[in-house]
Amino acid sequence: MFSKALFALLVTALAVSASPALQGRQSCSKSYTVVSGDTCAAIEAKTGVSDSQLHSLNPSINSGCTNLGIGQVLCLSSGTSSGCTSTYTVVSGDTCAAIEAKTGVSDSLLHAANPSINSGCTNLQIGQVLCLAGGSTSPPPSGVTGIASYYFPDGGFGACGSPLQNSDFIVALGTDTWAGGAHCGQTINVQYQGKSIQVTVEDLCEGCAARGANGLDLSQGAMAALDSNYVNDGIITVTWSFA
Repeated sequence: MFSKALFALLVTALAVSASPALQGRQSCSKSYTVVSGDTCAAIEAKTGVSDSQLHSLNPSINSGCTNLGIGQVLCLSSGTSSGCTSTYTVVSGDTCAAIEAKTGVSDSLLHAANPSINSGCTNLQIGQVLCLAGGSTSPPPSGVTGIASYYFPDGGFGACGSPLQNSDFIVALGTDTWAGGAHCGQTINVQYQGKSIQVTVEDLCEGCAARGANGLDLSQGAMAALDSNYVNDGIITVTWSFA
C-alpha cells in the first residue's frame, strides 16, 4: 500500500516538474518572462496590462493564477494591435488627463486605443508606449455624419502650425478625431445637400465634441462654398470622409 502511494506521488511530482512553460503566441508583439515571486497582479502592475487582457492572451493561465512558472513566457500584446502611426511614452507624473491635454486625444479615444488602461487610469507605467493614432484609432470610416460649424481664422496659426486665412479651404477636427495632430495636412471630402468640397486638416476644434462625434469646424470660405445660406444656418449636418 505504502509503495503504491509513494509511486503515485513520484509520478505526480515528475509530471509537474516536466510541465513545459507556457508558450507566448507567435503573433505577440510584446511578451514578459515570469520571475520568482511573480503573481498575475504583480505582472499587471509591472506591465500595465489589464487582468482580462492577460488572461485572454494567455488562456493557459488558470482562473486563480496559481499555475505560473518561472521562465514562463507570457503574451502581453498581440500582433494585431500594431500599426500605430502616432505614439506617446508615459513619463513620471503622467495621468490620462495630462496625456490628453498634451496630445489633444480624447479620453474615449485614448482608452479605446489602449485597452490595457483601466477605467480609473491608475495603472500607467513610466516608459509605457501608448497608441494615439493608427491601429484601433484609424480615421473614421467613409461617410461619417457630423455637425459642421464655421469660424474665422483671421490669419492666425492653426494647431498644425500654419497661418490660416478666412478664404482658405481648411477644417478643424474635433478632439475625438484629432489624434494628436496625426491628420494634419490630410484632405477631407465634405458633402452637404448635393454639394461637395475638399478641405485640408489644419486646426483643432476643442468645442466640436459638444455637438457630438465627428463634428467639424470649417473656415468661413469653405463653409460659404458648401452652404450659400451659412450665415443664417450657423451649423449644418454634413457627411465627410478622408480622401
